[in-house]
Amino acid sequence: MGDLHDVGSMGSIRHARLALLAVCSTFLLACQKPAEQTTGNPPATPDPVSESGQLRAVVIGTELPMVRKADQGFDGLSFVVLEAIRDQLNAEGVKGAKQVSIVPIVAPNVASGLEMIRSGKADIACGVNFSWERQKNFDFTLPFASSGIRLLAPKGNDGTPKNLQGKTIGVIADSVAATVLAENINQATFKSYATPSDALQALKSGAIQLLAGDSLWLRASQQETAPADVIVPVEPYARSAVGCIVAESSSSLLDLSNIALGRLMQAYVDGDPKVRKEINAWLGKDSGVGLTEEQINHYYRNVLSTVAEFQKAS
Repeated sequence: MGDLHDVGSMGSIRHARLALLAVCSTFLLACQKPAEQTTGNPPATPDPVSESGQLRAVVIGTELPMVRKADQGFDGLSFVVLEAIRDQLNAEGVKGAKQVSIVPIVAPNVASGLEMIRSGKADIACGVNFSWERQKNFDFTLPFASSGIRLLAPKGNDGTPKNLQGKTIGVIADSVAATVLAENINQATFKSYATPSDALQALKSGAIQLLAGDSLWLRASQQETAPADVIVPVEPYARSAVGCIVAESSSSLLDLSNIALGRLMQAYVDGDPKVRKEINAWLGKDSGVGLTEEQINHYYRNVLSTVAEFQKAS
């Protein structure tokens, strides 16, 4: 959602479907289960989240559009999604199960955040870029956004490998962008930062002149951090779907999260004013990302239709 320069994964059906197929093919069976559960019959037994009454959500940094520190905790696009998942858990929990609330768990970096989910210390993380390496250890939900790997760079640098030779590029440690850029640019130096906040501060202070990351994050951060810079290249180094991840043992949470995401996206497509207001606040034309409702609507339609096609084919 929002390879901003080509309306990317949202504006182009071909690009959107490539990103969606990469993700949906890995959890086809999981995508089928929500469709079977929408009859209104709740699960036979409570899942661990319903039993504890806590949806423990990993928070890594406080960077837009996914997370923002608020007076009463956190908000952002990830928390719009988490609230939809919480509501779904409460709607379909068995009689006697505790009402679920979101419990943010702050992680110092990406690696520790993923380990929290793997070890069972946390239940879910939203706003995570898909990668095949991560898919080996976690289960991804339906994507609710899509982005591309690009750079914030001074004007005059087009972000191509030739113009990045000999440069120092800031990256977030253990991120998809760090892996992709290392594979594509041979003669550059990479400087890793533990969190998105650290990386943005380094760019703002002039410690680095180039910062790599996903387009949504770069666009949302550009005005405050480096308003004179440009987001390059025109074609991203890679496209990546963005969703939530859970442990491989959390099949019930995965199923209910997919129902919640499907309903959230369908509500946006159907023009639900509350849902549109919530999502537009982080992705819409008046946000730092600056997408139109038509672009967001187009992407969500593609997500929903891709899942439906998998189900029909099976």
